[in-house]
Amino acid sequence: MTASTSKANSDIRPERIKTYELVVEQYLGDHLRTLGSLYQYNISGLISQTTDPADGKLHYTNVDNITARGVELALEGKWSSGMEGRLSYALQRTENDDGNHRLTNSPQHLAKANVILPVITDKLFADFEGRYTSSRLTLAGNSASPFYILNMSLFSQRIVKGWELSGHINNLMNQKYGYPGSGEHVQDVIDQDGRTFWIKLKYRF
Repeated sequence: MTASTSKANSDIRPERIKTYELVVEQYLGDHLRTLGSLYQYNISGLISQTTDPADGKLHYTNVDNITARGVELALEGKWSSGMEGRLSYALQRTENDDGNHRLTNSPQHLAKANVILPVITDKLFADFEGRYTSSRLTLAGNSASPFYILNMSLFSQRIVKGWELSGHINNLMNQKYGYPGSGEHVQDVIDQDGRTFWIKLKYRF
C-alpha cells in the first residue's frame, strides 16, 4: 500500500479579489479595431499548495497576498470576404506582496497572432494561430524556457447539407517546451506534447 503524499485542509477560506481596469477602444475605418487596457488585480488569501512541516505532506492553504499589474494591446480586423485577424500583446508582472517575489509559472510577456482565411468562400476556412510565452519561474528557482507555438485548423461550413468537417494540428513545428511543475511533481519542468492532430466529423439533424 502506497502512503499518500497529500492531505485535505478543512480550514481553507475563499480568496478575495479586487480588480481595477481601464479599457480604451477605437475603430479605424470599417474593418479595424484597436483595444488597450491597463489592469491591476489584488488577491488576498491566494490558495496555494504548500508542504506541512509537521508531516511533510502537501496541502492547499491560504498563504499569499498577490498583486498583478499589466497592460494589454490588441488589433482586430474583419472583412466581408470572411477573412479575420487579431494581434495581441500583454506585459504583466505578478508578485507576492510579502517581499515582492515573482510568482512561479507566471510569464511576463504573452503574444498571440490569429488569422482566418477563406479557402472556399463561405464553405471552407483555414485558421492559423501563433502563441509566444516568455520564461517562467519554477519552484526550484530555475526558469522554464520561453516558447512559440504554431497551430493550424481547417473547418467547413455547409459544404454538404447537415455535415461539418474540421481538423486541427497543434504545435505544427513540433517545438519542444514545458511548463513548471507543482509540488507533487518530480520534474521541475513538465515537457509538453509535440505535434498532435485530430479530425472531427459532425452531422446536424
